[in-house]
Amino acid sequence: MKSDQEKIKELAIAYFEGKIHLKEEGLLFDFISQSKENKSLFRKWEHDWLLEHKPDQQTFMLWDRLSAGYSSRKKQLLGSPIVRKNILYRRIFQGVAAAAVLAVVFLGIELGRRSGQDGGYAFVIETQNAEQSNVILPDGTVVYLNAATTLRCPNRYNQKHRVMELEGEAYFEVARNEDMPFIVKAKNIPIKVLGTRFNVTAYADEPTVTTALLEGRLEIGGENKKITMNPDDIIRFDTNTQTVSKFRQNASQYISWTERRFEYNMITFDELFKRLSRQYDVNIIFTADKKMDKIFNISLNNGETITDVLDALSLIIPFTTKRDGKNLYITFK
Repeated sequence: MKSDQEKIKELAIAYFEGKIHLKEEGLLFDFISQSKENKSLFRKWEHDWLLEHKPDQQTFMLWDRLSAGYSSRKKQLLGSPIVRKNILYRRIFQGVAAAAVLAVVFLGIELGRRSGQDGGYAFVIETQNAEQSNVILPDGTVVYLNAATTLRCPNRYNQKHRVMELEGEAYFEVARNEDMPFIVKAKNIPIKVLGTRFNVTAYADEPTVTTALLEGRLEIGGENKKITMNPDDIIRFDTNTQTVSKFRQNASQYISWTERRFEYNMITFDELFKRLSRQYDVNIIFTADKKMDKIFNISLNNGETITDVLDALSLIIPFTTKRDGKNLYITFK
C-alpha cells in the first residue's frame, strides 16, 4: 500500500508532466503550503524530474534541425494543455504554493509574450510580476527565474560558447563543460563560467548588476579588464557611474528567493519598494518626495502579505498606506 507521501509524489510528477487534474492539483498545493519541509520536498522532486528529463546529444542535433519549424508549430504546441514527451513542458504557477517549472527539452522554441518579435533567438523565457519559473537548458544547466525576468537564448547556443542574455534576476546551476564556456550577458556585461552556481540581478529599472557566487569560479568583464570571483564573492557594477565594487558576503542569501524567502542586506528603501512591486505585483506610488537612501536589512517569507510588509516598514520610517486596486499610495509622515 502506498504511503501518503508516495501518493503526493505521484501528483507532483503528474503536475510536472502537465497531466494533473484540477482537484488533484489542489491537493498537491495544499500539501506544499502546509510546511517549509513539504515545499523543500516538492522542490527536490522538481529538480530530480528536470535532471531526469534533460536531453541527450541527439537533442542538440534536432534542436538546430527543427528550430526552423517554429513558426508553423508554435500555435499548436503552446495552445495544447497536454504535454507531449520530448517537446515542451511549461507551466507557470502564481501564488504561495511553489515556483513554476519550465523545461525546454526538444525544440528551440521561442517562449514568452514577446516571442514573435525576437527572431534572433532560439527561445525567450519571460516571467511577469509575482511569477517564478525554472528552465532546464539543452546541456543540463538549470536556471531559476525570479519575477519580471527575461532570459534569451541566442541561436548560436551550444556552438563555441553557451551564451544567455538576462534582464531581471536568475540563479544558475551550470553543467560543467570546459570546452564550451557558459556566458551570461547582463546589460552587456559578460559573466563567464565553466561549471558553477551563481545568482545575477540585472533589472532594467535598477542601475546595478549584482553577481553572487556560491560555488566554482567566475570571470566578469571583457578582454581589457576581467575580475575573477571565488565563492561568497559579491560584485556590483553601477552602470551610471561605471564603477565596480567587490566584497565578501554569505552568497546563499542572494538565492533565498528560490525558496520563496527574501533576504535583503544593505538595501535602500527605494530598491526595496521596486522589488516589492515585482514580488507582489503592485504599483507603489509615493505621494510626496522623500529621501529614500536609508540602508537597512530585512527578511521576508512567503506567508507575509504586502500589507504585513508595509506595516512593518512603517515602524522604521513612518508612513501611511492607501490602496486602490493594484496601486498602493505611500504618504510619509
